[in-house]
Amino acid sequence: NVRRNEVPRLLLASAVFFLAQVDDGIVKSVSSAVFNVRAGVEKLPLMYTWIAVVFSLSMAFLSWLTSKVARQRLLLGLMVFVASVLTANALLLLYEHRSAVGLGMQAYPFLFISSELARTLMNFQIWIVAGGICYTSRAKVLFPLLASSAVLGDIAGGFTVQLLSGLFAAHVLYALAVGNMVVVLFLLRLLLRRYFVVQDESEDGAGASMGENIRFFVRSPYLILLFILSVAVFALYTAIHYGFNVLGRQHFSTEAEITEFFGLFFGLTGIATLFVTTFLLQLLLRWLGTRNIYLWVGLVYALVIGLLLGAFENALPIPIIAAIFAGNLLNYVLLDSVIAPAYQVLIKLVPARNSDGTRMIMEGGFMLLGGLAGAGITSLHADG
Repeated sequence: NVRRNEVPRLLLASAVFFLAQVDDGIVKSVSSAVFNVRAGVEKLPLMYTWIAVVFSLSMAFLSWLTSKVARQRLLLGLMVFVASVLTANALLLLYEHRSAVGLGMQAYPFLFISSELARTLMNFQIWIVAGGICYTSRAKVLFPLLASSAVLGDIAGGFTVQLLSGLFAAHVLYALAVGNMVVVLFLLRLLLRRYFVVQDESEDGAGASMGENIRFFVRSPYLILLFILSVAVFALYTAIHYGFNVLGRQHFSTEAEITEFFGLFFGLTGIATLFVTTFLLQLLLRWLGTRNIYLWVGLVYALVIGLLLGAFENALPIPIIAAIFAGNLLNYVLLDSVIAPAYQVLIKLVPARNSDGTRMIMEGGFMLLGGLAGAGITSLHADG
C-alpha cells in the first residue's frame, strides 16, 4: 500500500527509526544493569519518582518552546541534546573505569535518570518526525512500517549488548551508542530538510503557545480520556518492569551477567514485537478499531497480572523468573507494538497548530502521574 513517491522518505525515516532504537536497546540495557548492580534495585522506586518529575518538567518546557522555535530546529536540537547526554555518561563511566577512586554513589542516579530521559525524549521525537513527514490519512499505512523498523533496531541493540557485554565494559557500550547517534543526527538532518512539512502554523513554523495548548487539552474530552488511559497503562508498565529488575538482580550476581540478561530480553522482545507489528498490527487496527485498542490492552494486562500472581503463589507450575520474563515481554510488546502506534494515530487527530505542544503536555503529564503511581506501587515492595 506504499505509494511510489513515499518510498524515499520511508527508507530514510526507517533508517532513523532503526538506528535510534539500536541506541535505545543499548542504553536501557547497560544503564539498568549498571544501576541495579552498583546502586541497588531497592532504589528504583525513588528513581522512578525522579524520572517522572524530571521528564514532566522537561515536556512542559518543550511545550513552551514549541511556540518559540521552529519544529525542525527544535527536533534536531533535542536529538543533539540526547547525543550530548550519552557522551557525558560514556565519559563518566570511562573515568570510573580508569580511576582508582571511582565516581561515588551519587553518580549512578544521575547516570540512570539522564539515560532514561535521553532515550525517552529520543523515542518521542522520532515519532513527531514521523507525524511531520506523512499525512493523517496515510498514518495507518506508514506508522506500522516505521514501528517495524524501530523494532528491528531494538532487536539489533539488544543482541548487540548480549554479545558484547562479556567482552567490553559499560563505557565501551555507551561509546558505541554515541557513535551510532552521530549517524542518526546526520540522517535526521537530511530527513527534516527534504521531507518534513510545516503545516500552516505560522510563518516561522512555530505552533500555538503553551497556554493555548493547555486550554485546548482541558476542553477536549477525547484527549482527557486518552490521557487517563495512558496514565493507567504507564503505572502498570512501571510496576511490572520493577518486578523484572528485582528478580533479575536476584538471579544474576555480576554486572556482565545481568547486562547480558537484559540484552537477551530486549532482543527477544524485539522479535516478538516485530511479529506483532508486521503481521498483526494493521489487522488489529482494522478489526478492533483504533479507538478500542486501550480496552483490549487492559484485558491483556489483566491476564499478565493473573499469570504473575499464579506464579508467585505457586498456583501455576511456572518458575517465577520465567513468569516475570514472559510478563514483562508482553508488557513491552503491548507498549511498543500496539499502544505506541495506536497513540500516534489517535494524536494525529489534533490540529497541526496544537499538535506538538499538546502532545508534550499530555506525555509529560501521564509520565508524571503514571510514574508516580508506579513508584508508589513499587515502593511498597522496596520498603519491605
